[in-house]
Amino acid sequence: MKGKYKIFKGAGLALTGLLIVCFALSFAYAAGDAKGDPSGEYDKNYRVTTVKSVRSGDAVVGAVLQIVDKNGTVIEEWTSGAGEHSLNARLIAGATYTLREKSVPAGYVKAADVTFTVSKDGSVDAVDMKDDWTKVTVLKYSNATHTLVAGAVLQIIDADNGAVVYEWTTDGTGTRFEGFLTAGKKYILREKAAPAGYTVAADVAFTVSASGAEDTVTMYNDYTKVTIRKVAK
Repeated sequence: MKGKYKIFKGAGLALTGLLIVCFALSFAYAAGDAKGDPSGEYDKNYRVTTVKSVRSGDAVVGAVLQIVDKNGTVIEEWTSGAGEHSLNARLIAGATYTLREKSVPAGYVKAADVTFTVSKDGSVDAVDMKDDWTKVTVLKYSNATHTLVAGAVLQIIDADNGAVVYEWTTDGTGTRFEGFLTAGKKYILREKAAPAGYTVAADVAFTVSASGAEDTVTMYNDYTKVTIRKVAK
């Protein structure tokens, strides 16, 4: 979206963009097995390592990930931490699995499933999963001039419990929240105080897109109206 914005980023987000899940698969052959085993299955030492990080290399903690087989059975479920996750003696060479994100940390958008097939020849398979973050822009306009208003004290309220999530004073530009608000959650934009010459606007309810789409929340201020009459006694 074009224009000037004050950008507020959620804690832990890199400036460079998408969150990347690096998913590496490797396995070793059991003693006596040869490559191309006609069973298509190796019984020992399958190893899965996962790293969930932003492009800066910082680990992201709190995403719940699953490996699901072709029948929909969850083979493994775990919550991402600061290091690797290992899975031993669980996957079958030549079989197809799905890497699924069951839930994401606040501020991120759940990624689409990623399907992969484990190589039969012992080579390493790399599977990338990318999580976008939520993006919400708040615009505060004058009803009279249709220009952005400075000096309004605004709040974002959690619609479920009434807690103030964030409060700021507008500066005549839009305010953009990246990776801060929770995907799929309902909030209320509230004007705590209006600038001189304006009335306090009504609340605006909104829901953050779960798809990663850009959300724009617009609030309009009406100006005060006073009529003065001079009459004779």
